[in-house]
Amino acid sequence: MGHPEEETKERFTSTVKNKIILIVLILLCFIPSAVAYSSYKQTQNAPVDAKTATKISIDDLNEKNFTFVREEEDDEAAQLISFFMEMNQNATPIVALPDSLMTEKCYRVTISTSIKDESYMYYFSPDPTTNYFVSQTGGVYHIAEADAKRFISTVYAESIYETSSVPALTLSGMYSVTPDTAKWQYKNYTGEYVDSDTAEMVFTETEYYELEGGFNLDFDVEPDYFNVKIVDSVGNILFDDYYGNLETLTFTANTNISVDVAARWYEDPSRSFCGELNYSFTSLVTAPAEFYLGVDTVERGGFVAITGVNVTNPDRINFSTNIPGGATPKFYKDSGYAVGLLPIDIDTVSGIYQLTFIYGGTTQVLSLYVEDKSIGVSQVTVDSAMLNKTRTQATVSEFQTTAADIMSKSVTERHFSGSFLEGAPNSDGLLRGFGRDVVINGDQSNTYRNNGVDYSAMAGSSVYACNAGEVVYSGSMAYTGNIVVIDHGLGLKTWYYNMGSCEVSVGDIVAKGDVIGTCGSTGFITMTSGVHIAMSVGDRFVCPYDTWQSSSAVGCVKMYGIEQ
Repeated sequence: MGHPEEETKERFTSTVKNKIILIVLILLCFIPSAVAYSSYKQTQNAPVDAKTATKISIDDLNEKNFTFVREEEDDEAAQLISFFMEMNQNATPIVALPDSLMTEKCYRVTISTSIKDESYMYYFSPDPTTNYFVSQTGGVYHIAEADAKRFISTVYAESIYETSSVPALTLSGMYSVTPDTAKWQYKNYTGEYVDSDTAEMVFTETEYYELEGGFNLDFDVEPDYFNVKIVDSVGNILFDDYYGNLETLTFTANTNISVDVAARWYEDPSRSFCGELNYSFTSLVTAPAEFYLGVDTVERGGFVAITGVNVTNPDRINFSTNIPGGATPKFYKDSGYAVGLLPIDIDTVSGIYQLTFIYGGTTQVLSLYVEDKSIGVSQVTVDSAMLNKTRTQATVSEFQTTAADIMSKSVTERHFSGSFLEGAPNSDGLLRGFGRDVVINGDQSNTYRNNGVDYSAMAGSSVYACNAGEVVYSGSMAYTGNIVVIDHGLGLKTWYYNMGSCEVSVGDIVAKGDVIGTCGSTGFITMTSGVHIAMSVGDRFVCPYDTWQSSSAVGCVKMYGIEQ
């Protein structure tokens, strides 16, 4: 029988051993995690270099991406990674990029390990002496000439050469046509021809285009050889010759054609590109567009209606004019026509001006005679307190900002028809007309040009809508007082200032002659009470006289320039 003391000692020793073993086992469990964590930290803190990097991604100036993943020791990914790492190491640090590069596009290159990326911006150019890069930390470096030469002679440098881009072919000013086959070469900095990568731009399926008003082809780089073959729907060859002779060919409306185009740019010492492109497509040529003016003579400050026939998409009308500061009309689809209103600035010098319209294959030039308009001067006396409250820099600025916003939008539906009402029927008559220079309280420096017509009328008498339209503004401003604006469509609006009350709300549809408010004396006003009525087209106030029944230019036939 053992001694109690010895048994106790043995149990204690055994317990201690077991605890030690348990602690050792627990520590052994943590060792792999600790090793892994240590390894992760070392990898994360280690620099990205040719040994640790596993992937490289290159985005060129055209945002074309080249990505390579390293799978073998000396594959393309490994070679590119080594090249960029070596180029970076050989570069010379400088203070900053040249100013000329601050807004230029750059290559973006990312080199990655399994858990870390490093990105760089490279400013490559065809001149090997002017190449730079910016590191991830913002350091700027000048790339060694030898390294720059190596890169800018590779296929990845294509986007730095302007002539590497294949010429663009546009059909009738509307469509960009893609080639069926393409071979294009450009000269790199050594003067050697290099093949452009044209794989992504070639489209071998036959494309279809619907052409309005004619057929024309335009390259942004003129070819040396440009042949076009056109065949109708039953196989008759309509044309097979050099494109310059195509002007002799006319199409009847709604002609279906098949087109083959062959273009060549030959080698020439004076330029840095050559190649050949071939295209095939089918097309429907519809009737040519025609444009008409509602009137061919207009006073400065007025406006003229323009109507386009055989126009399916008014947004594609290209308009230009030699009128100094001339506006560009917005065209709307209305009753099967394209209709636009052209405002003529009141400061336009009288004379004959040209309006040019290009739509599809149609180009048309119309002449418009702008007549002189006598502009009188009015002297007005107004209360100084009212003047200082309503006509200040702040109040005028508030109105101009609001007016510009209202003018920038228009309902797409034409509401108006026929003539416009001349003003407030219950008024004492036209007090002051459009375009007059108004001198306030004899102060020549405080002069403004009247943008509408002033009517003197008893306060509380009705103000009527000059024609049908949608109310787009109803409220009050310090300068105009109570004001309503009606959008009649096609960008044409009427404005009613100084009213005692507004009796319509935004969104209301009103008919010609509907009551929209009352005459009053709110805002800046040069009479005891009444209403100021103005008309605008697009972003300009215009003379309304030719829309009145008494005008020889009134009515739909004159407004549209066509018989309806």
